[in-house]
Amino acid sequence: MAAMEAHVHEENVQEQGCSALANVCDGDDAAGAARSQRAAAAGAIEVVVAALQTHPQEENVQADGCCALGIVCYGTDAAAAARSQRVAAAGAIEEVVAALRAHPQEERVQRQGCCALGNVCEGDDAAAPARRQRAVAAGAIEEVVAAMRVLLHAADVQENGCDALLEICSGGAGVRARRRRATQAGGRTVAVAAMQAHPDHDGVQDYGRQLLGCLPVEV
Repeated sequence: MAAMEAHVHEENVQEQGCSALANVCDGDDAAGAARSQRAAAAGAIEVVVAALQTHPQEENVQADGCCALGIVCYGTDAAAAARSQRVAAAGAIEEVVAALRAHPQEERVQRQGCCALGNVCEGDDAAAPARRQRAVAAGAIEEVVAAMRVLLHAADVQENGCDALLEICSGGAGVRARRRRATQAGGRTVAVAAMQAHPDHDGVQDYGRQLLGCLPVEV
Protein backbone atom coordinates (compact mmCIF):
# COMPACT_ATOMS: atom_id res chain seq x y z
CA MET A 1 0.00 0.00 0.00
CA ALA A 2 2.82 2.37 0.85
CA ALA A 3 4.37 1.99 -2.62
CA MET A 4 1.05 2.71 -4.33
CA GLU A 5 0.47 5.77 -2.17
CA ALA A 6 3.97 7.07 -2.84
CA HIS A 7 3.84 6.55 -6.62
CA VAL A 8 0.26 7.41 -7.54
CA HIS A 9 1.11 8.43 -11.10
CA GLU A 10 3.34 5.45 -11.89
CA GLU A 11 1.22 3.11 -13.97
CA ASN A 12 3.39 0.04 -13.39
CA VAL A 13 3.43 0.51 -9.64
CA GLN A 14 -0.34 0.80 -9.55
CA GLU A 15 -0.88 -2.19 -11.83
CA GLN A 16 1.49 -4.41 -9.88
CA GLY A 17 0.13 -3.20 -6.57
CA CYS A 18 -3.46 -4.01 -7.52
CA SER A 19 -2.39 -7.39 -8.85
CA ALA A 20 -0.43 -8.20 -5.68
CA LEU A 21 -3.38 -7.21 -3.52
CA ALA A 22 -5.73 -9.46 -5.49
CA ASN A 23 -3.33 -12.39 -5.23
CA VAL A 24 -2.77 -11.95 -1.51
CA CYS A 25 -6.47 -11.68 -0.68
CA ASP A 26 -7.67 -14.41 -3.02
CA GLY A 27 -9.24 -17.46 -1.41
CA ASP A 28 -12.71 -18.53 -0.29
CA ASP A 29 -11.59 -19.86 3.08
CA ALA A 30 -11.35 -18.16 6.46
CA ALA A 31 -7.72 -17.24 5.86
CA GLY A 32 -8.62 -15.47 2.63
CA ALA A 33 -11.34 -13.50 4.39
CA ALA A 34 -8.89 -12.54 7.13
CA ARG A 35 -6.39 -11.29 4.55
CA SER A 36 -9.12 -9.23 2.86
CA GLN A 37 -10.09 -7.80 6.22
CA ARG A 38 -6.50 -6.87 6.99
CA ALA A 39 -6.09 -5.25 3.57
CA ALA A 40 -9.23 -3.19 4.10
CA ALA A 41 -8.01 -2.09 7.52
CA ALA A 42 -4.74 -0.97 5.92
CA GLY A 43 -6.61 1.31 3.50
CA ALA A 44 -6.27 -0.91 0.44
CA ILE A 45 -9.75 -0.15 -0.85
CA GLU A 46 -9.17 3.58 -1.00
CA VAL A 47 -5.75 3.13 -2.60
CA VAL A 48 -7.17 0.92 -5.34
CA VAL A 49 -9.98 3.37 -6.04
CA ALA A 50 -7.37 6.14 -6.34
CA ALA A 51 -5.49 4.01 -8.88
CA LEU A 52 -8.64 3.58 -10.96
CA GLN A 53 -9.33 7.30 -10.81
CA THR A 54 -5.79 8.28 -11.74
CA HIS A 55 -5.30 5.84 -14.64
CA PRO A 56 -8.69 5.57 -16.38
CA GLN A 57 -7.24 4.72 -19.81
CA GLU A 58 -4.76 2.08 -18.63
CA GLU A 59 -6.57 -1.19 -19.17
CA ASN A 60 -4.25 -3.26 -16.98
CA VAL A 61 -4.68 -0.93 -14.01
CA GLN A 62 -8.44 -0.99 -14.54
CA ALA A 63 -8.62 -4.78 -14.83
CA ASP A 64 -6.36 -5.46 -11.86
CA GLY A 65 -8.06 -2.78 -9.77
CA CYS A 66 -11.51 -4.20 -10.46
CA CYS A 67 -10.18 -7.67 -9.68
CA ALA A 68 -8.76 -6.52 -6.34
CA LEU A 69 -12.01 -4.83 -5.34
CA GLY A 70 -14.04 -7.89 -6.29
CA ILE A 71 -11.87 -10.16 -4.19
CA VAL A 72 -11.83 -7.86 -1.17
CA CYS A 73 -15.67 -7.74 -1.29
CA TYR A 74 -16.07 -11.50 -1.63
CA GLY A 75 -18.13 -13.22 1.04
CA THR A 76 -21.57 -13.25 2.62
CA ASP A 77 -20.85 -12.66 6.30
CA ALA A 78 -21.10 -9.37 8.19
CA ALA A 79 -17.42 -8.56 7.71
CA ALA A 80 -17.71 -8.99 3.93
CA ALA A 81 -20.80 -6.77 3.91
CA ALA A 82 -18.88 -4.10 5.82
CA ARG A 83 -16.05 -4.30 3.30
CA SER A 84 -18.54 -3.98 0.45
CA GLN A 85 -20.03 -0.95 2.12
CA ARG A 86 -16.59 0.60 2.49
CA VAL A 87 -15.93 -0.08 -1.19
CA ALA A 88 -19.14 1.72 -2.11
CA ALA A 89 -18.39 4.63 0.21
CA ALA A 90 -14.99 5.05 -1.46
CA GLY A 91 -16.67 5.60 -4.84
CA ALA A 92 -15.61 2.25 -6.27
CA ILE A 93 -18.96 1.43 -7.88
CA GLU A 94 -18.77 4.52 -10.07
CA GLU A 95 -15.14 3.81 -10.97
CA VAL A 96 -15.88 0.21 -11.94
CA VAL A 97 -18.76 1.33 -14.16
CA ALA A 98 -16.46 3.94 -15.71
CA ALA A 99 -13.92 1.19 -16.43
CA LEU A 100 -16.55 -0.89 -18.20
CA ARG A 101 -17.62 2.12 -20.23
CA ALA A 102 -14.08 3.14 -21.18
CA HIS A 103 -12.87 -0.32 -22.25
CA PRO A 104 -15.81 -2.06 -23.98
CA GLN A 105 -13.63 -4.42 -26.04
CA GLU A 106 -11.23 -5.44 -23.29
CA GLU A 107 -12.33 -8.83 -22.06
CA ARG A 108 -10.35 -8.77 -18.81
CA VAL A 109 -11.69 -5.37 -17.80
CA GLN A 110 -15.24 -6.45 -18.55
CA ARG A 111 -14.87 -9.79 -16.74
CA GLN A 112 -13.34 -8.28 -13.62
CA GLY A 113 -15.62 -5.26 -13.64
CA CYS A 114 -18.75 -7.41 -13.76
CA CYS A 115 -17.34 -9.59 -10.99
CA ALA A 116 -16.65 -6.57 -8.79
CA LEU A 117 -20.17 -5.22 -9.29
CA GLY A 118 -21.70 -8.58 -8.46
CA ASN A 119 -19.70 -8.93 -5.26
CA VAL A 120 -20.21 -5.39 -4.00
CA CYS A 121 -23.97 -5.58 -4.60
CA GLU A 122 -24.32 -8.98 -2.93
CA GLY A 123 -25.59 -9.32 0.62
CA ASP A 124 -28.66 -9.23 2.81
CA ASP A 125 -27.34 -6.52 5.13
CA ALA A 126 -29.40 -3.36 5.62
CA ALA A 127 -27.12 -1.30 3.37
CA ALA A 128 -27.15 -3.72 0.42
CA PRO A 129 -30.20 -2.20 -1.35
CA ALA A 130 -28.53 1.20 -1.27
CA ARG A 131 -25.43 -0.26 -2.92
CA ARG A 132 -27.64 -1.74 -5.62
CA GLN A 133 -29.40 1.57 -6.14
CA ARG A 134 -26.03 3.30 -6.36
CA ALA A 135 -24.93 0.85 -9.05
CA VAL A 136 -28.10 1.52 -11.03
CA ALA A 137 -27.63 5.28 -10.72
CA ALA A 138 -24.09 4.90 -12.07
CA GLY A 139 -25.38 3.06 -15.16
CA ALA A 140 -24.19 -0.39 -14.14
CA ILE A 141 -27.11 -2.27 -15.66
CA GLU A 142 -26.60 -0.77 -19.09
CA GLU A 143 -22.82 -1.31 -19.04
CA VAL A 144 -23.13 -4.94 -17.98
CA VAL A 145 -25.68 -5.61 -20.70
CA ALA A 146 -23.37 -3.91 -23.22
CA ALA A 147 -20.47 -6.10 -22.09
CA MET A 148 -22.53 -9.24 -22.57
CA ARG A 149 -23.61 -8.15 -26.04
CA VAL A 150 -20.10 -7.25 -27.20
CA LEU A 151 -18.29 -10.25 -25.69
CA LEU A 152 -20.81 -13.02 -26.26
CA HIS A 153 -18.00 -15.48 -27.01
CA ALA A 154 -16.42 -14.98 -23.57
CA ALA A 155 -18.03 -17.41 -21.12
CA ASP A 156 -16.54 -15.75 -18.03
CA VAL A 157 -17.91 -12.36 -19.05
CA GLN A 158 -21.32 -13.93 -19.58
CA GLU A 159 -21.25 -15.70 -16.23
CA ASN A 160 -20.09 -12.64 -14.32
CA GLY A 161 -22.49 -10.42 -16.23
CA CYS A 162 -25.50 -12.58 -15.37
CA ASP A 163 -24.37 -12.69 -11.75
CA ALA A 164 -23.88 -8.91 -11.62
CA LEU A 165 -27.37 -8.26 -13.01
CA LEU A 166 -28.83 -10.81 -10.63
CA GLU A 167 -27.21 -9.17 -7.59
CA ILE A 168 -28.15 -5.64 -8.69
CA CYS A 169 -31.73 -6.83 -9.10
CA SER A 170 -31.90 -8.61 -5.75
CA GLY A 171 -34.31 -7.57 -3.02
CA GLY A 172 -34.78 -4.47 -0.96
CA ALA A 173 -36.08 -0.99 -1.59
CA GLY A 174 -36.42 -0.20 -5.29
CA VAL A 175 -36.21 -3.82 -6.43
CA ARG A 176 -39.15 -3.61 -8.84
CA ALA A 177 -37.76 -0.53 -10.54
CA ARG A 178 -34.32 -2.12 -10.82
CA ARG A 179 -35.76 -5.23 -12.41
CA ARG A 180 -37.86 -3.23 -14.86
CA ARG A 181 -34.81 -1.22 -15.83
CA ALA A 182 -32.79 -4.39 -16.39
CA THR A 183 -35.48 -5.81 -18.67
CA GLN A 184 -35.71 -2.52 -20.56
CA ALA A 185 -31.93 -2.51 -21.01
CA GLY A 186 -32.04 -5.98 -22.56
CA GLY A 187 -31.19 -8.10 -19.55
CA ARG A 188 -33.44 -10.99 -20.53
CA THR A 189 -32.20 -10.92 -24.12
CA VAL A 190 -28.53 -11.14 -23.17
CA ALA A 191 -29.23 -13.86 -20.61
CA VAL A 192 -30.91 -16.01 -23.26
CA ALA A 193 -28.10 -15.33 -25.73
CA ALA A 194 -25.49 -16.27 -23.11
CA MET A 195 -27.22 -19.56 -22.33
CA GLN A 196 -27.55 -20.40 -26.01
CA ALA A 197 -23.91 -19.54 -26.72
CA HIS A 198 -22.55 -21.53 -23.75
CA PRO A 199 -24.84 -24.54 -23.25
CA ASP A 200 -22.20 -26.57 -21.40
CA HIS A 201 -21.04 -23.85 -19.01
CA ASP A 202 -22.61 -24.52 -15.62
CA GLY A 203 -22.11 -20.99 -14.29
CA VAL A 204 -23.68 -19.32 -17.31
CA GLN A 205 -26.61 -21.72 -17.24
CA ASP A 206 -27.19 -21.35 -13.50
CA TYR A 207 -26.96 -17.56 -13.30
CA GLY A 208 -28.81 -17.19 -16.59
CA ARG A 209 -31.76 -19.23 -15.34
CA GLN A 210 -31.85 -17.31 -12.07
CA LEU A 211 -31.76 -14.00 -13.92
CA LEU A 212 -34.59 -14.99 -16.24
CA GLY A 213 -36.61 -16.04 -13.24
CA CYS A 214 -35.96 -12.68 -11.60
CA LEU A 215 -36.64 -10.22 -14.41
CA PRO A 216 -40.16 -9.38 -15.65
CA VAL A 217 -40.98 -10.47 -19.17
CA GLU A 218 -42.79 -7.22 -19.93
CA VAL A 219 -42.49 -3.72 -18.51
